Amino acid sequence: MITPRLKAVINNVKHKKIADIGTDHAYIPIFLTEKNLADRVIATDINEGPLNIARDNIRRKGLENKIETRLGGGLSVLRAGEADDIIIAGMGGILISGIIENDIDTAKRSRLVLQPMNAQYELRKYLMSHGFKITKEDLAVEGFKVYNIITAERGEMQPFETDFEYQIPKYLAEHKYFKDLCRKKRREFTKVIKGLENSSGDHTEKLEKYRYWKGELDKYEG
Repeated sequence: MITPRLKAVINNVKHKKIADIGTDHAYIPIFLTEKNLADRVIATDINEGPLNIARDNIRRKGLENKIETRLGGGLSVLRAGEADDIIIAGMGGILISGIIENDIDTAKRSRLVLQPMNAQYELRKYLMSHGFKITKEDLAVEGFKVYNIITAERGEMQPFETDFEYQIPKYLAEHKYFKDLCRKKRREFTKVIKGLENSSGDHTEKLEKYRYWKGELDKYEG
């Protein structure tokens, strides 16, 4: 099933040699090949169970000659030049950063299409401080959920002017789902602030950071 989140990932694929890391049920590889948007896809997963489901789905569609499945973690299953676009979707931003870091040379040979489920702030900081430039960012909405799709490739990029921009970059201000993103971030910041205020222990530094982000969001929306 191609949800708005997966469709946004697909819409940001550019090349026809693709690797889908953590493919789960292989929905993206199947869609790409059925619509002739990819000539060849390598679908990987670290767990045998999901990969077997992916294999069954691929067989049912008769796409074994276009989609190759591989068992393994991260980018270690890829060889040089096998994928022009690498998709890493549906994982946490810190996990995605770790996957890239573990095989950074492989990552830098390809264009990255990343869809972090959380920790977008940390992922943007990682990319921009480790020799990647963010070339595009897209948003998808499913109910109250808002998803970021970050496209990056090897290159240099100037740091953002403020720390808050790593939470909500200025370049997203014209996106049709920008207000949805701001509402999501307001809910997120408010929840964390309340939790910290009601918890024991010294969380002063973290609390100040979230209050700062919430204050900057007020200016953004103002």
